[in-house]
Amino acid sequence: MKDLRSLHYFLGVEVHHNSYGLFLSQTKYALDLLHHANMVEAKPITTPYVVGQHLSIEGKLFSDPTLFRSLAGALQYLTITCPNLSFSVNSICQYMHAPTEDHFRALERILCYVKGTVHHGLQLHRNPSRDLLAYSDADWAGCPDTRRSTTGYLIFLGPNLISWYSKKQSTVSRSSAEAKYRSLAVTTAEVAWIVQLLRDLHL
Repeated sequence: MKDLRSLHYFLGVEVHHNSYGLFLSQTKYALDLLHHANMVEAKPITTPYVVGQHLSIEGKLFSDPTLFRSLAGALQYLTITCPNLSFSVNSICQYMHAPTEDHFRALERILCYVKGTVHHGLQLHRNPSRDLLAYSDADWAGCPDTRRSTTGYLIFLGPNLISWYSKKQSTVSRSSAEAKYRSLAVTTAEVAWIVQLLRDLHL
């Protein structure tokens, strides 16, 4: 074994040491992804997803599904340091088996957003706080095809975001309250797991 000194780059994640702690980003990975998609010159936009948009299985099939799957899979890896992409990336990844032109346009919109945020990332603060704080939400019947809702949560340890999630629920909820309760159940399970992990680490 040999000492590689301070961590700077690992599996596509760049690590920058600053006065607050560590800043994690994937700038090079994002630029390579834009180059692969021929969108280096794309015009940046401010949001990765159209508010109120609901993708559907209806529509003309996209001519190059292999390209769609390649770019969508690459975007999934980008959510390691860009949690704000989780919902939009999860939405397009639900149509990997038969992507349509509408799905590809949604993917291109995410890439345009990435173009304007390539230097964004995740700041990890040096902080003694061990308080856990979780936020949870759900969009009721957001999928027009299955009427299933999507669960989302964020969990912080002190000021640091340590866990995030966005996924379609496994069953149909009959009300917005039921959808949110399902979301809370998933969030609570994750918090319980984190608490147990911290205990195993003697924190």
